[in-house]
Amino acid sequence: MITKPGDLREKNMGRVIQLLLANPDISRVEIARKTELTKTTISAIIAALLDLNIVEETPGLKTGLVGKTPIPMRVRGDAAVAIGVNLARGSTSGVVMTACGKLLESVSKEVSNLTRADATAHLFEVVQRLLNKCFRNGIDVDAIGIGAPSPLDKEKGVIYAPYGLSDWKDFPVGEITREKFGLPVFLVNDADGAAFGMKCFGKCRDIRSFISMYFDEGVGAGIILNDEIYSGSSGYSGQISYALIKSFCNGQVENSRFSLDTVVSDLNKEIGVNCGKIDDFLDRRFNGGQKMNSVLSRVGDELGRIAALVSNIVGPEAVVVNGRLLDFGKVFFAALKDSFESNLFSRGSVQLIKGFTNQFRAFSTGAASYAIFSYLMDKVLSN
Repeated sequence: MITKPGDLREKNMGRVIQLLLANPDISRVEIARKTELTKTTISAIIAALLDLNIVEETPGLKTGLVGKTPIPMRVRGDAAVAIGVNLARGSTSGVVMTACGKLLESVSKEVSNLTRADATAHLFEVVQRLLNKCFRNGIDVDAIGIGAPSPLDKEKGVIYAPYGLSDWKDFPVGEITREKFGLPVFLVNDADGAAFGMKCFGKCRDIRSFISMYFDEGVGAGIILNDEIYSGSSGYSGQISYALIKSFCNGQVENSRFSLDTVVSDLNKEIGVNCGKIDDFLDRRFNGGQKMNSVLSRVGDELGRIAALVSNIVGPEAVVVNGRLLDFGKVFFAALKDSFESNLFSRGSVQLIKGFTNQFRAFSTGAASYAIFSYLMDKVLSN
């Protein structure tokens, strides 16, 4: 297949913008080295970014090199400001973020979004509250990012039929949000966006290929391969929530889908209490003794096995573990780590990294990161 010049320009521009987001004060020489693009190509891209006030030179910084000092570059903080919203089954949360990764505002609501009407109302409310906060502080918002469960179409801005959300079928969330607020709207799978946020502003800036896994309402994953989101041909390659958990199998596949509800149910049975959700165990600070540790070890063992399975298929440099289960501490993570390492095909070749305990905050910041990148790309390519 022959790559069109326009496609190549877009790909090169994306690589440079992403690198600049992840590496403030990087020089042209270093950009060329990391991207393996020619100095002529890098100079042309940087010139375009300077003309549009997306990047700025920071000549006052010392690089420590002898001879002619390369001039560091960074993305301007005011190059883009985006609202990122995570639209989940049981909550709607949002943040305001600048192009240098600084969080300015945040809003979070625990609400039911099972119907399309409720999801729309809560989405609009969170966005409006964030816009009001920005207005009071003299902040102009350039774009809105929405992180939501798949399957979805990023280009059309449509959510199809996520598991357990039948009323969301063919939900044109991008179009209705754009019409409501008059701003560019960028839709992304929640886990993909969070992984992209880690690549641009978090622990994975220097890792080219990794899997970011989320153990919370269910099991999900965002995949970054060679610095880009990998969604597969159908757009939902990280949807591993249907992975069977052998310890939770009761003969019916629908009862084998992992969620925090299954963990809560097992903890209640073992400890002899009646807590409604995982936060109740954390808030009441159960140390649980042997029975609780047994459940946590079993859950950690199962999730470590799934993390190793996915890692064996994809072959990343690292796997990042996220979710509220991390709040249980050493017993859970030690079991996960042992299981992961023992089931890994290439022992010791993949890093295991602790990520966010609050995955919904990760999803909203990820949606904002994706919106910032997409907005900047659109701005450059339209000129």
